[in-house]
Amino acid sequence: MTKKWIFIALFLILLIWIIVKKPSHEGEWHPLQAQLPSVELVADRYKVSNIRDFLYDHEGSVTSANYLTQEYSLDQLIGVWLGLSHFAGYGFAHAFLSFEFANPDAKSDSVFLVVSVEARIRPEQRYSPLKGLFRNYQRINVLGTEEDIIGLRSYVRGEKVYLYPLTLPIEHQHYLFNSLMEETQTLNQQPAFYNTLLHNCVTSLLKHDPDYRFSRHMFDYRVLLPGFGDEFAQEKGWLEQGVDISLLRAKGRISASVNPQEQTFSELIRQH
Repeated sequence: MTKKWIFIALFLILLIWIIVKKPSHEGEWHPLQAQLPSVELVADRYKVSNIRDFLYDHEGSVTSANYLTQEYSLDQLIGVWLGLSHFAGYGFAHAFLSFEFANPDAKSDSVFLVVSVEARIRPEQRYSPLKGLFRNYQRINVLGTEEDIIGLRSYVRGEKVYLYPLTLPIEHQHYLFNSLMEETQTLNQQPAFYNTLLHNCVTSLLKHDPDYRFSRHMFDYRVLLPGFGDEFAQEKGWLEQGVDISLLRAKGRISASVNPQEQTFSELIRQH
C-alpha cells in the first residue's frame, strides 16, 4: 500500500510541475531556431521578417546565418507543396509546406516560402518524442527558403525528401497561408509549448484544414508517423488521385545531389 501511495504522490508532483510550467522566449536557443519570424499585414500584403536563408558546410555547421525580409500577396499565390523528409525508417519523418508565389520581377520564376513547424530546443537539448509529451520544448514556426529548409535535409544531411504538389482549391490555399501566418505572429508574441501528439509537425498543419478533427485522427498512424503522411493526404484528396502512392513517391523524390547554392535549386529539385 505504501508503494502505491508513493507512486500516486510522485505522479501528482509530476502533473503539477507540468501544469505550472510556463513557456518563455527568454534564454539561448539552438542556432537554427534563434530568431523568431514575425509577420505584419501591410494593406493586402504580408511582410515577413526573419526568413531563414542559411548556408551550411558538409558537416551541417552554419557558414552563413542570413535572414531575409520579404513581402507576399495572396493574389500571387499559385500553389502549395507538401514536403516529407525521412530522417529514419519506420515512418519517422518531418513534414513541412512550401508556398509558391509568382515572382512579380521575373514572370518565369517562382518564389517559395517554406513553413516548418518544429520543437524549439535549447543548445544543450536533443529532441526526443517522449520528452515532447511533457512540455520540454516550445513550438516555433520556422519560415525559410527552400535552399535552406530543403537543401539542409536533402543535400547536407542526406535525408530522403519528397515534395508533392497539393491539389487544393485556391480558397483553401489562401486559408492555409492566412492561418499559418497568423499563428506565426501569435507564437512570436505568446510562447507556447510543443507537444508530440497535439502540436507536432503534422497536427499543427492539419489543424488549419477546416475538416480536420483531432478526436477522429488522433490514433491514425499516418498522422502519428509523418512518413506516411502522403498516404493520408491522398486519401483526403489533396494529392493526385487514381495514381498508386508508390508512383507518386517516385515522382516526388528529390535528388540529394542538387546543391542548394544552385541558382535554380527549386526548379532542379522538381525535375524527375
